Amino acid sequence: MAFASRVLAPLAAVLIAPVATAHHSFAPHFDIDKPISISGVVKEFEARNPHSYLHVEAVDENGKTQEYVCESHGYTQLTRNGITPDMLKAGTQLRIDGSLSRHDAHMCFFNNVYFPDGRALNVNGPTGPQSARAPSAAAQPPRKDIFGTWLLAPIPNRSTSGPQPMIQSLTAAGQAAVAKYDPFKDDPTFRCDPVAIRRVWGAPGTPLSITREGDSVVLRHEWMDVKRVVYLNQREHPKDGPRGSLGHSIGHFEGDTLVIETANYSAGVLNQYVEQPGQPTRGLLHSAALTSVERLHLDAARQRLVLDVSLKDPDFFTRDFDPATLEYAATDLKLEPFNCSPEGVNGTIKK
Repeated sequence: MAFASRVLAPLAAVLIAPVATAHHSFAPHFDIDKPISISGVVKEFEARNPHSYLHVEAVDENGKTQEYVCESHGYTQLTRNGITPDMLKAGTQLRIDGSLSRHDAHMCFFNNVYFPDGRALNVNGPTGPQSARAPSAAAQPPRKDIFGTWLLAPIPNRSTSGPQPMIQSLTAAGQAAVAKYDPFKDDPTFRCDPVAIRRVWGAPGTPLSITREGDSVVLRHEWMDVKRVVYLNQREHPKDGPRGSLGHSIGHFEGDTLVIETANYSAGVLNQYVEQPGQPTRGLLHSAALTSVERLHLDAARQRLVLDVSLKDPDFFTRDFDPATLEYAATDLKLEPFNCSPEGVNGTIKK
């Protein structure tokens, strides 16, 4: 084919490379069936969270120089996986491959970076979805309880888009809210809002810590710089207390299990994208009536922190949510400031 040979030449951009699936809501923004390989020169690297952006000047299949803007994980996660901002300075010659944007022929998600000296680096690290630089549970002193720092364990076939059964169980009020919501413009992550506890817990590649501080348990997540205080000396949520995307949490221990009950949520978003055949992409929303119960315990034999989450929202859903389970491995990673930067919509950058 005419432009396949250009892969071997400098400053060529062609649609012929393999691709790996991204960690976030990938499919609504990028087309895995349209792989792209771009060889060119770095114009700019925007080292940002939650997503970074690499600008590469390259010659397209028509021989015209174009600026390609390609998204990937946030710079904190990339740095942990061996791809640092110093490697991507303006003027650096390289090749990247990934998947083409569904919204712009000159945008993509990049998965791999190739340098002229033969180095090849993957944005997920050399061993897959979790950073190879994060020690495994086996490398850690045995944990005796839930306290410490943890990293989300790999989830097979992870997806934050695709079919969501609860979209079929909406009340009339839930249907009306979903109909008014545009996930490509309205999702709170574009404004650096952590959105909902389930999405905070599910953030990959970023550690979380659990500490006991007086009459509270404090959960700190690197993602979005989230800090949640679970009050152990309270039995009720304040009736007129403030509302927010992460609500108000009270808790107690049942043996070694921490039970967290959260209410006082503001209306918000549970799933960023819901995709159904023949229908437009939507979001899965919740009302201010949402309540959640989280149960945290240590599986000492496997050295895994196990989280079980149950959700109820009678205003927007005709039934309770099915319980969800996530697991975390011990890590000695240090939480870094996330310093989220607001983004634009449709996978673009807010300047």
